[in-house]
Amino acid sequence: MRKESTSCPVHFSLLFSAFWCLFVCCRLHTAPFHLILCESLASNNAVGVAGEKDFSAGIQPAQTHLWPSRAYEETGHSLVKKGNNFVEESHHLLIETYLDEFLEVYANRPDKVNLCGIRINHAYALWLAVKMIEPQTVVESGVNAGQSTYFIRNASASTRIYAIDPEEKPICDQGVRWIDQVGLQSGLTRYFVGTEFLDFQSVDWSSLISEGSISPQRTLVFLDDHLEVLPRFSTILKFGFRHVMLEDNYKLGEGATPGDKAGFTMKQLFAKQRPNPDSEFLFHQLISYAEFPPLVPPIMAKEYSVERKKAGGFMVADDDNKDITAPLLRPDTNESDKAIYERICDQLNLDPKIRDNGTFMQLMNYNQICYMEVRQLSPRLVEKWV
Repeated sequence: MRKESTSCPVHFSLLFSAFWCLFVCCRLHTAPFHLILCESLASNNAVGVAGEKDFSAGIQPAQTHLWPSRAYEETGHSLVKKGNNFVEESHHLLIETYLDEFLEVYANRPDKVNLCGIRINHAYALWLAVKMIEPQTVVESGVNAGQSTYFIRNASASTRIYAIDPEEKPICDQGVRWIDQVGLQSGLTRYFVGTEFLDFQSVDWSSLISEGSISPQRTLVFLDDHLEVLPRFSTILKFGFRHVMLEDNYKLGEGATPGDKAGFTMKQLFAKQRPNPDSEFLFHQLISYAEFPPLVPPIMAKEYSVERKKAGGFMVADDDNKDITAPLLRPDTNESDKAIYERICDQLNLDPKIRDNGTFMQLMNYNQICYMEVRQLSPRLVEKWV
């Protein structure tokens, strides 16, 4: 009886090994071994439990591996992220490109305290978004003292601004609203405030789009009005607004107004237990979503004793940090970051150890401000929208 040959499997194994060695040798000639190893590890770590993508590696500062949070590309988690956008580059852009320019703009802000408005963490996020997106138009829903208008205009001299606010004057005894006089004179800025107020969902966007005054694809909608966010998307989707930012992106159970606490901020929606039809629909309607990182971690305020505000909006030293993205700088662990942080504090006259209320208000005010790129609806469906 003829004996069955076993040479084929052996030859195949040897051939496979030879090709593998050749591949590795070629890779070693074109890339350092540690990079190959890192690529391999990144590939292995890119998918977590049940196919969930972990975005915490490789897109934030060097100390991200020491940070306890993890972002998931699905709803049902306290920290969610989807796709990729410029927010991932916010650390690099601050340190290597925009630090001096932004610090000058921030140092010259009209209201140095801005009691009921954005401070350094959110100001940088808004200013950077305008820089990176280069929107033809910014729709600012919620003006108050005009601080956000100031940052928008200083990020772009040519952007058209529609500033919307029901109040004629700022709340919180903030005195006189900063007005974009240059924009008013040039016709680039239009105010819908006080007696001229029109809510974002009441503006005749159809006419403005038809006459060419606004291009939804080149518009950034900045929501800072403390109203329920989800209903805003009926207008955002209908008219095809592509870029959206939410300033007060409160966590579940937090908020300064009933609208904030209603459970319909992006962070609240995405943290809800699955399945949730609202959050699932909105998540799938986004091309990308990311929460901007704060400048420094909460532990920097360890020498300032303060009770956590029930409404939220501030970081405190004993936060577990599991639901916020890694900060831009880690002065608590990195000497280079510490030097940059101290320079920032020196230029803005802030205490780097955060031992006073003024510095705490500036550096720890953070509310998960987020950016999202919205997927456009089918043109045929939009035509049929009643």
